[in-house]
Order: sequence, then structure tokens, then C-alpha cells
Amino acid sequence: MVVIVTLLLLALFLSLAQHRFRSAIHQDSGTSGPTPVASDSAASQPTEGCKLGTYTGTTPLSHLPYYVAGEEDLRGGMTCAFRIHSKLPPFTFHFAGREDNTFGDLDITAGSSSQVIQTIENSTDPGAIEPATATSVLTAVDANFDGYQDLQLLGTCGGTGNCSYNFYLYDPKTKQFVHNDFLSALMTPSFDQEKEQVMTGSNLSAYDSEGETFQYQDGGRYTLIQKQVSTWDRNGHTVTLRTYELRNGQMELVDSKTTPEPE
Repeated sequence: MVVIVTLLLLALFLSLAQHRFRSAIHQDSGTSGPTPVASDSAASQPTEGCKLGTYTGTTPLSHLPYYVAGEEDLRGGMTCAFRIHSKLPPFTFHFAGREDNTFGDLDITAGSSSQVIQTIENSTDPGAIEPATATSVLTAVDANFDGYQDLQLLGTCGGTGNCSYNFYLYDPKTKQFVHNDFLSALMTPSFDQEKEQVMTGSNLSAYDSEGETFQYQDGGRYTLIQKQVSTWDRNGHTVTLRTYELRNGQMELVDSKTTPEPE
């Protein structure tokens, strides 16, 4: 009888020890058993920004007509992800890659759905965007200061730093991105979210340039409130900077400074 009780106690002790050993393993690995995979886990969420796809064909990029050394391979397409609004699912933007090393049109999907909700015609010329890179072709910015991110699609960008864009503003009513003619006509725009202003810049030469500041107003209007013009006198070797501001409904010259041409 004593032997039987002893054996039972020993079996119970071994069982408890094995259970504690397994628990310790789970604790050390950071789990308490099989971990369910949530369909909306952080790992499944897209990363903000753009990424070029991988070309899966067999034709070397250097064998394409008009190939330029150092040219990016766009034939695998490009996928971008941006959060347009905190209350909306992440949006995914996909450019199809073409065999001539250009991008196709832009397909837009939302959330985990693969259904295309809008297609935007792509007007980017990959050969005319230097020094910009392909991943900077599409960016998100609140261009009308309504709390929703809009699309800034690069068209051309030259070595002087002058860049043109097509802007598509998100309309929460129609749930579509709508082309904006005014913003798309601006040269190299930037945005001040706090002041709700749009600044532009255009370089005509080394010291000839123009810059404008527009104030956003209710109703979707952008009003020119300041303009700066830099003029280079090549014979006199001077540069004159003139500043104009909106006063009494008209642009007036408020300052003019002439300085020696930088050496």
C-alpha cells in the first residue's frame, strides 16, 4: 500500500513539473500558446510611401531603346500607400509597369479590397523628372486644408529645380480624387498647413526667379497675397529683388533691394 501511494505521488509530481516546464517555455518565447492571427494586424497594414515593384521579365534594362545609364527600372510598376484620413481605411495606389520602362495609369483601392474605385490617367514622363526619383512621383498633401490628404502627381522636373504637378483633391462626398486646375498650373508648389498658404517658385536662370504666395480662402479660392521677383542685371553685375503685396485689392511694390551679383 505504501508503495502504491508513493508511486501515485511521484506520478503527480512529474506531471506538475512537466506542466511548469512547458509554461516556462511559453513565457520565455513571449506567448502563452498558439497566437491567433488577426485579419487587421499591424503587419498586414501597408507602409506609408511608395515602393518600386520587381521586374520579372528577362530583357535587360540596358537593351531597351533610348536607354540612359543609371535609369531606374520601372517595368515592375510601383505601389504607394497613404492614409487619406484617420476615419478612412488606408488607400493603395498602383502604377502598372510598361515594357518601354514607363508607368501606366494609376489604379486606386481602399482597405483590404482589391476592387479599383478610381483610375487616374498618368501623365508623368519618367525621362523628364530628373533629379527626382520614381518613388517621389506620387505624394500626399492636404492641398486645400480640409483635413483630407490629396494627391500630388509629378509631371516634369528639370535640373533648374522647376517641377510641375497634377493635383487631385479628395472629395469626401463622392469619395473620389478630383483634378484641380489652379493648383496643377503652379510651378514647384509647397504648402504651409498652419497659415493655409501655398508658395510657388520658378527659376529662370542663376539669379532670375519668381515666387508667389497664395492665401487659401473659404469656397476653395486661392488669393495671391505676395510676389517676389529677382532680376539679374548681367551688365551691371547686380541682382534686384522686388517684393509686392496685396493692399487694397491690388498688388503693390513694397520693397526693392539691389545687391552685387554673388561671386
